[in-house]
This record gives sequence, structure tokens and C-alpha cells, in this order.
Amino acid sequence: MSPASHFSRGIHGLPVELLAHIATFTDPSDLCMLRLTCRAMYQSSLRHFAKTCVHTLKTDLSPTSLARIEEAANDEAFRPYIRNLQIVGNSKASTEELPPRTTNEVHIQAWCNVLKRLVNCQSVELHYSAYTTTYSGGDGITLDETTGLVLKAIATEHIPKEFFSLEIMKYRDRHLKDSLPQFPLTTLDIPAFSHLKELTLAIPDANTETINWMAKMIQGAKSLKKLAIIFNWACKSTSLLSQISSVGCLPELQEVTFSRMTFGSSAALGIFLYNIRDSVRSLTFSTVQVEIGGWRSILRELGGGMYQLDSLTLHRVMESEEFLSFRRIPEYALAEQSLDKRLYRPFSLCLFGRGDVSFSYSGPRFNQVMQKVVALAELS
Repeated sequence: MSPASHFSRGIHGLPVELLAHIATFTDPSDLCMLRLTCRAMYQSSLRHFAKTCVHTLKTDLSPTSLARIEEAANDEAFRPYIRNLQIVGNSKASTEELPPRTTNEVHIQAWCNVLKRLVNCQSVELHYSAYTTTYSGGDGITLDETTGLVLKAIATEHIPKEFFSLEIMKYRDRHLKDSLPQFPLTTLDIPAFSHLKELTLAIPDANTETINWMAKMIQGAKSLKKLAIIFNWACKSTSLLSQISSVGCLPELQEVTFSRMTFGSSAALGIFLYNIRDSVRSLTFSTVQVEIGGWRSILRELGGGMYQLDSLTLHRVMESEEFLSFRRIPEYALAEQSLDKRLYRPFSLCLFGRGDVSFSYSGPRFNQVMQKVVALAELS
């Protein structure tokens, strides 16, 4: 073979294994362009492309999106690499009716089939779902139809998941005359979450029924390591903590985030923290209110030597509607840009405020720092 004919073969003449190895050195955007250079590169880089770019499957809640999800779930090349399913609501999805002749049972079964085929998908996230407010004598928060169908599919199949996130943030008028079916949150079965490692519940408000539903979900997650409960408004949460504070309820819990909660007595929060003292390493509290002296009592306990905490973040915590100020210890001020933006809701435009009402510390001198905080923190 002449040198000219040898070089004329180009990159597509290289062994498939070598082409596949070359693809591993590219970032996602370059990988997409590389795959378009020739058919040989397109085929040989398929596995790396699936592993790199199809880790997360993102869709909305509209019925028309279900067909695309089904296509991915049925694809032998991509299906094994899908680890995370993100379902994000939008204005169209929350008001779009199911297609004619499509029953709820058919739609639920379709989602069940998708979840069963995505055997390696260990994470499900439902974001920006629509809801209607609770009312006296009702079943609690009512979800839009599509969110309810997906949740019902998850509950029906009892498919083990390691991460589950539910964000219900879009308001929808309960009396809207659009004839769309709605799903009371508390009437849904609790998904089997015995394998769950992370759970995030971002819920606008909660009555007794909703609180009990949340507690049952958390109680079933015996392997839980990260728990985040984010309310949109100050929610009376004593009963929630009392239900998940039993000894051994959350034996592996390491990270806790609570936002917009109100406790009539700090004892409920103190008991919960005491029961997870052996495992918990990180705590974040945002706009959590207790009685006068409650926070300083809790901080005194946290720094008393029984806990093995690595980090603590306090953002706009209150004692009887007065902020706890840390102005005398500015060296531990919280960089608010680093705080989860969900903790600012519903005041998303007010990202920055008084710097003296936020505190953060992460380091080896935790107990000594807590003693200093207890001595110098004050109401303002």
C-alpha cells in the first residue's frame, strides 16, 4: 500500500477501539461535534456519548413529552446510562389536558412502564409543580393532574430510588373553572423509599393531613442521609418533628436543611437533633422561628460535646419574631451567594439583606465557636 493511499483513509480508518478511546478526551460540546465528523466516529463514540450526555433526562409534565421519554426508555444504547429523571412543570404542562380517549389509568401505566425500564435511574425530581391551597376539611395540598399521575406511578411500582425531590411552587386558583382533574397529595400512596439516600420536599404550605403524609414518607426512608424540608411560608412544624423524632427513626441521617418552619417550643427541634446526634454532620436552618431564648439553648447543646458536627448555617433564624443577630461575630458571616436559592422563596428578588442575621461555620473548632456564638448572639 502506498503512503498516499494509507493516509487517504483518514480517521475513520483507525480501529474502533482507538476511536472510542479518542472520544473519551473530549468535553460534552466537543464530543457532539466530533461525532458528526464521520460515521465511524459516530458509532464508536456512542457508548461514551451515552455515558456522558444522557446521565440526566429532563422533560416537562405535558403529555406530549411522554412519548420522548418512552423512546429513550426503549433505546438499548441509552437506557442503561440514564441515572436521573428530571420532570419540570411549565405553564403549558399544568393546564394541558390529557389527549382524547386517554384515561388516567392508561397515563399512569405509561409512566409505570417508563420507570420500570429505566432500571439504573436512581433519582427522580419533580420541579415547579402546580398546586392549590389547603382548606378546612380538605385533603391538604392538591396537585395538578400530571404531577399526580407521575407520583401515583412511582407509588404504584415501588421502584427503589436513592434520590427523590418534589418541588411544588406554582400557585393555581382552586376555583379555576377549567375542569382539569386534581390530585389531593395526601390520598397518594407513600412510595417505597427504603433505599432512599436523599429526600427534598419543597412545599408551599401544609395542614395536618399534609404534615402526616410527609412524616410517613420520611419514616419509611431508613437509609436517608440527606433531608431537606423547604416550606414557602412559615409553617407550624412541631407535629412533623414529633413524628420523625423517635429513636432509630433516621439512624444514618447526616445532613439536614429546614426552611420556613415555626416551633411553639424549641424542645421539639432539640429532641429531633438529639436523636440524630450520632450521625448528623451538617445543619442548615433558614427562617426557622422558636420561642425567646430557644435558639441560644439549641446552640449551647450543639456545642456541648455530644455532637460531631462539621458545619452549621443559620440564615434569618428568629426567636419570637425577632431575628437573631450575629453582628458581634462578623468573622463567621454567611456568604449568601452560597446559600441554596430555594431558601429565599417566595422572596426570590430579595437575595441579599442584613448581613448580621446570617451565620456559617465549618471547621474543626466547632464546639469552641458555638460557645462564642451563644455568648455574643443577640436579638435585633
